[in-house]
Amino acid sequence: MKNMKRSYAGLPAALLAAALCCPPAPLSAADASAGAYGAVFMKIPTGSPRAQALGNSGAALVEGAEALNINPAGIATSQLREFSFSYLSWFGGYGGQYLAYVHPIGQSVIGLNVAYYSIEDFDVRDSAGIRQHSADVKVNNAYATLALAKSFFLERFSLGASVKSVLEDNHSASYRNYVFDLGASLRLGRKLSLGWSGQNYSGSEKEVVQIQRLGAVFSPNPFFTFVVENKKYSDRGAASLGGGVEFSLPEELLQVGKVSFRAGYTGTSDFGKSYDESLDRFGLTEASGWSFGVGIYTAQSLGYGIGVDYALVPYGALGKSNQLSVKMQF
Repeated sequence: MKNMKRSYAGLPAALLAAALCCPPAPLSAADASAGAYGAVFMKIPTGSPRAQALGNSGAALVEGAEALNINPAGIATSQLREFSFSYLSWFGGYGGQYLAYVHPIGQSVIGLNVAYYSIEDFDVRDSAGIRQHSADVKVNNAYATLALAKSFFLERFSLGASVKSVLEDNHSASYRNYVFDLGASLRLGRKLSLGWSGQNYSGSEKEVVQIQRLGAVFSPNPFFTFVVENKKYSDRGAASLGGGVEFSLPEELLQVGKVSFRAGYTGTSDFGKSYDESLDRFGLTEASGWSFGVGIYTAQSLGYGIGVDYALVPYGALGKSNQLSVKMQF
């Protein structure tokens, strides 16, 4: 097994597919750097089904524990301690868990998170093309984050920074890198917000894919929120534009909690037709690039702030992604 190649036959297909799920268009000669970068699992918006459902857009939107993996400035406005847990089911047997915690200290906020990914029942072969027992081949990826953020000018402007330890273990090779993120957010009144984040900066940029996010959020009323975001990945030649809309029924209206319905789109390749019966039931067998979600939040039940979010993203013939998160504010 020491001679196992880092190729389509030697690496889990789900990890390679993760690198292909975010481009704005099918691969071309301009994407010469495709596949040349490591830790592509860092492109998955683990920890925020809300951002995932809105076309993987959240630099100007997410706050609290779910912001740690998208924009560290998003934790700056947290006034309560918050704990969050997320479970991700990616396609190809790949999946992960995400734990995060934010804690206000004076006028600053600190955040911690850890994410762990693994894969099961995948096709892996040695250098001669002979299939190996997947149970004997362990693939484990993980990262941990420590973040600090602070808001200024009555919480209109926020800055955040974080340092991450990233582990990529693909059985044949293992890498550990330390990277850092920077982020900023600006609220232009009550209806419009802007956000920027730069993720995974390091001295060895090709070992961890870097991400640049620039987004805007417009909320004309308590019912609708519109999100748009431009994403640039270091392993892609062109940027990817995405966005989404969120329709919410406020807690003041329902008296039992806030309910939100979400849909988004981001430019991507065509992944073909899915034969998943659950997707066919909703007419989503060829919905490449689209994403959907729902969220429930209450600040009144049990004396705590409690929220549950879910996201579904079809990937055509590759399968689908499901992510569920639970958070508690106290």
